[in-house]
Amino acid sequence: MRKIKNIKSVFPRIFCLEDIQCSHVDTGGFSYRATLYHDQACITVSFNCAERDPNLKNGEFVSVRWLSAMQSDQGAIRVAGLAVMNGLTKNFNPKSFNPFMTVPHSWSVDRHLIDCARDLWNISSHEMQRLLFNTVLARTGHSEKH
Repeated sequence: MRKIKNIKSVFPRIFCLEDIQCSHVDTGGFSYRATLYHDQACITVSFNCAERDPNLKNGEFVSVRWLSAMQSDQGAIRVAGLAVMNGLTKNFNPKSFNPFMTVPHSWSVDRHLIDCARDLWNISSHEMQRLLFNTVLARTGHSEKH
């Protein structure tokens, strides 16, 4: 098996949280198992938390908090946790994130329309991308942090 020095460089930076399951652990805290989707990779991750995170919901944009070494957990990749994107940061780089690359196939949407939206995103200006993204977040109850 090939040894990967920086796991972050292998996977996309932002995924769609396609499915999340949370269970209480007898020793305290919570155990999570989540399916993350991006057109370049669909992965299952697992992690533990002392408290239940109410922000982790299906359909959220999330980034993975990777562990320093890759570990397997019953078919899932063990991670430190997930961070929900509540808005665009000032460092937003539209070339590194196209939200239409994170629409899971399980949502049963017209893939041709998703492909068209992905292409439209790619040719839109940075300002238009920021406006579109924050409009979607505002409609789902999120707001930009700056």
